[in-house]
Amino acid sequence: MELSIIFAFWCVSILFVLTPGADWAYAILAGIQGKFVLNAVTGLILGHSIAILCVAAGVGALLQHYPILLTTMTILGACYLLWMGANLLLHPATISSDHNETQTLDSARSWLLKGVGISGLNPKVLLLFFA
Repeated sequence: MELSIIFAFWCVSILFVLTPGADWAYAILAGIQGKFVLNAVTGLILGHSIAILCVAAGVGALLQHYPILLTTMTILGACYLLWMGANLLLHPATISSDHNETQTLDSARSWLLKGVGISGLNPKVLLLFFA
């Protein structure tokens, strides 16, 4: 492999790592809330571990061998982002000082599972690992 390709890979990788994303936002939210910070961070680590296991199992080689899988994943990801954007436009977030005691985020298990989902489905992580 040429040195210029390795250098380009490392430059892009560093940019991915330094750019704040969903993982950072979730960790900051957990720190602000002050509850279940360890569960949230453990969930993020488990999500990254799942991505690492996918790479170790050869998913990157499988995607290289069958390009239609990557195209399918790209289309599904784009549809998901469009769905999230449409929901945000239809139901915009509001800032409130009221503390809703019936929030579903107030359990340790839900913080852990959300962390796994956020980091396991993070496109930056998947692009970095599959590269």
